[in-house]
Amino acid sequence: MHNIVVAIDDSEYSLNAVEFGQRLASQLGIEVKAISVVPEQDAVASRRATLKTRFEAHQLHNIAIDVVVHDSAKAYLGQLASREDTGVCMMAHGRRPVPEMLIGSVTAGVVRRSQRPVFLCGPRYNNRLHQQVDVLAVCVDGSTLSEQILPYAAALVKRLGARLQLLQVIDTFAVSKPTSLGHTDVLESAYLAGLARRVESEQALEVDWEVLHGDPADSIVNYLADSHNTMLAMTTHGRSGITQVVTGSVSHEVVHEAPCPVAVLRP
Repeated sequence: MHNIVVAIDDSEYSLNAVEFGQRLASQLGIEVKAISVVPEQDAVASRRATLKTRFEAHQLHNIAIDVVVHDSAKAYLGQLASREDTGVCMMAHGRRPVPEMLIGSVTAGVVRRSQRPVFLCGPRYNNRLHQQVDVLAVCVDGSTLSEQILPYAAALVKRLGARLQLLQVIDTFAVSKPTSLGHTDVLESAYLAGLARRVESEQALEVDWEVLHGDPADSIVNYLADSHNTMLAMTTHGRSGITQVVTGSVSHEVVHEAPCPVAVLRP
């Protein structure tokens, strides 16, 4: 990754991601620019003027603004986010599944199309508490899919000079637990401790880990509530519409509620 692109539209809300993009790029020692996608050439000048005015009002200096013409912002940004040299950062409006099904979501569309993690700031992102990334917390659940974000996370941690942490949530409502408390602790920690040792060996990194209990989304959000300078990383099935409503989406809920930025990968 050699540059950060912050995807924005003409809303004030989308500018909240720009400061995070600036800080992430600064910590990585790479360039940052803002990009906005419009459907027609006639819209380029007005969009650029609007963004320039808003950047000045928010004192967002030294950030180049690029306005691109494309008939699908999801497709364009998804392609951009799949490039090895580019990291895409954007706001997630945090719409719940049913509204997203009805009106669409550029953010969800980009995540579904991208082959690499997308950096998201949800509606409760607090830029005062998360001014850089000192801890990268990766959510895993024992599945191969959830572990596919680990190589990206390890590479990013090394470049950031941050600490890598693994999180697993034991859903106490879905899992029948052994009666012996000691036996339970051993079983719950075995997977995460073993994965931490594997990552340490393969990536030459120090890794710590934490087992949480309860509803997965609620447990993760509660754990992050008092965090500082943290980024969360997780995979998603990338479901949309009715499927997401039926199955639920931990990543969707976490992005909506988390106070920190969230890197999301759809393998």
